[in-house]
Amino acid sequence: MCRGNDSATMRSKTDFRKPPFSLDRSRHGDLAEQIATGLRTAIETGYYPAGSVLPPVRDLARMLDVSKGIAELALSRIREEGLVSPRPRVGSVVCAPDHPLWKGHVVTVIPPGLGNPFDTAIHAVVRDRLTAAGYLVTPVTVMETRPGRFDDFALLDTVLRQQTDLVIQLHQQETISRHLSRNKIPFIRLSGDDEPHLNCVGAVRHDFGMALAEFAEHCREAGVKSVLQVADVIRADATELLARIGVSVTTLRTPASMRNGPDFDLTTWAADTFHKRLAKGHGWIPDLLFFQNDHLTTGAMLALGVSGVRIPEDVRVVTWANRRYGPVYLKPLTRMEIDSPAIGATLADCVLEYLKTGAFPDGVVVGPEYIRGETF
Repeated sequence: MCRGNDSATMRSKTDFRKPPFSLDRSRHGDLAEQIATGLRTAIETGYYPAGSVLPPVRDLARMLDVSKGIAELALSRIREEGLVSPRPRVGSVVCAPDHPLWKGHVVTVIPPGLGNPFDTAIHAVVRDRLTAAGYLVTPVTVMETRPGRFDDFALLDTVLRQQTDLVIQLHQQETISRHLSRNKIPFIRLSGDDEPHLNCVGAVRHDFGMALAEFAEHCREAGVKSVLQVADVIRADATELLARIGVSVTTLRTPASMRNGPDFDLTTWAADTFHKRLAKGHGWIPDLLFFQNDHLTTGAMLALGVSGVRIPEDVRVVTWANRRYGPVYLKPLTRMEIDSPAIGATLADCVLEYLKTGAFPDGVVVGPEYIRGETF
């Protein structure tokens, strides 16, 4: 952000100083360049000090009796020179020449702890894209006060005492959204739902069910009649869609205490559970195993291999997977693949569009891609 007098950036719209120059309309030339030159001089001489806000386009056009297009062009020229920085809901803020220039401050709310490859990759891309575009990015976590309740907002509130232009909520918890809404903080969400929230200026919807239709069609083509869905958290329930084409679905879930738990625990649980089941015989094995967590896939396939169960000859396998991050098998896995870096890039582009224009793109949806491998 432009460092200067932050309180000055919050002036009311009636407090904008009129430019200290007039235009020579007898000159054959560029009115926008005359305005840009005048504003440049006014900034350099201290008429508009660091941290102050220039008149917005509409006011500037009225004050100088020019069109809004000419006023906008003049402002864009001094923005490109780094003399001012656009701030949503504030305006063009004058930057101090002797301090580092940040166009604005963005706070990212990310899950606590080690997270997972999905969150980590998305945040890394968003952070790098925004930093490269000149924004200061501060990551913050919201901790649990009791299991499953993320409402320890002490760190978040401390960070938000600084001038903040936008919060990006990557941690999909309604308690966090409600807290930001109550405190009138502009924020955007990467979310699996369309739940409206006050002061939520936009959202990128993650449709976890985007690949289900192609999965169901693949099952129909192959004549699959029975599916065992294995999950810690059900991200996209295939039961109803498969039932429409005559496929019976049963679900095996991890204990509630393990959901969203460490990856190693999920792998170990799946290996142990499938090993015990297979030790009692193979008659229960369905036509297809659908894993909604790649770590569960790793453990289960280990047990299947030890027990002599062949994939896909004896049982077909479909898994969720993060691109370039497991699970590993001797054959390419049929999978619902999430491209986290691509999702991060889409989110970053939407955020930058908002920071530039004040408008967040509508109807942006991301989701997994169904990829036919050799395990189905």
